[in-house]
Amino acid sequence: MKIIVAYLLVVLIWSTTPVAIQFSQNGLDFFTAVSLRMWVSALLSLPLVWLMRQRLVFNKQALQSYLGGSLGIYGAMMSVYWGAAHIPSGLISVIYGLSPMLSGALAYVVLRERELTPVRSFALVMALAGLALVVSARISMDGLAWRGIVGSVVSVLCFAGSAVWVKQVGAGIHPMVQTSGTLWVSGLLYLCTVPFFGVHIPQEKDVISFAALGYLITCGSLLAFVLYFYILRQLPTSRVTLITLVAPVLAIFWGYLLRGERLQWESFAGAAILLASLAVYQWHRSPDRWLRALVAGRYPAVTKSVQKSERQSS
Repeated sequence: MKIIVAYLLVVLIWSTTPVAIQFSQNGLDFFTAVSLRMWVSALLSLPLVWLMRQRLVFNKQALQSYLGGSLGIYGAMMSVYWGAAHIPSGLISVIYGLSPMLSGALAYVVLRERELTPVRSFALVMALAGLALVVSARISMDGLAWRGIVGSVVSVLCFAGSAVWVKQVGAGIHPMVQTSGTLWVSGLLYLCTVPFFGVHIPQEKDVISFAALGYLITCGSLLAFVLYFYILRQLPTSRVTLITLVAPVLAIFWGYLLRGERLQWESFAGAAILLASLAVYQWHRSPDRWLRALVAGRYPAVTKSVQKSERQSS
């Protein structure tokens, strides 16, 4: 039951995060918005660690886990903030639909999790085709849309790599400790980046911008990351990132409701292909069984060879 509640909360928070990111940049530049979010989140994480009667761990394995998590907080967040102002918030979440597939492919190579079946490989190719349709539609409509697309895709790559990295390290530390340590490592990386971008606080404060920033700090960073690292310890990597199956649909709804965002039909079609591919990726067992039966009937020698190689590798 705890895992189900945590899963649903992460879906809700992640579906509202893209539109909150855009609201937070109403009066702040992208680097100020993301760095303030992570620095304040890191500070607030320490009393939460203490309240949970935990303490930060600084052994080699824990530091590696913090560094792996920072790829998803520094690398992914930096990228998506950089491009967030140039595409609809719902489209950012749709592009994040690639993350379970990329995580599954990385986990297949790095963690030897046998999640990448022929049907899932086909779903990944179809998802990339859907992404290509989305990209072509947005770039033809807005010359700066490439920045939002590139930022979102790089962010997805960092996010998927971070999930696999943390899973591979397997430090086994408390989710709150993992969150706090990751935020502090990420905060140091943002601090090192200040000379390149600078932090600019406007004299006239935008209420909506700072309210969105507060939501991102409390829910988007602290609560979501704690829940995320919790379910990451309990479930396979590719299953955790399936949160992005539902979040994009909700994100499009939030963008329409809160910011009046609309997708042209090409982008909508590309998003639909990507999400359909993600659904096939998730519910792949029946198509895989049908495909194996077809291959076994027509090419029995190939089937025996594949089964032999699977037994040897296992």
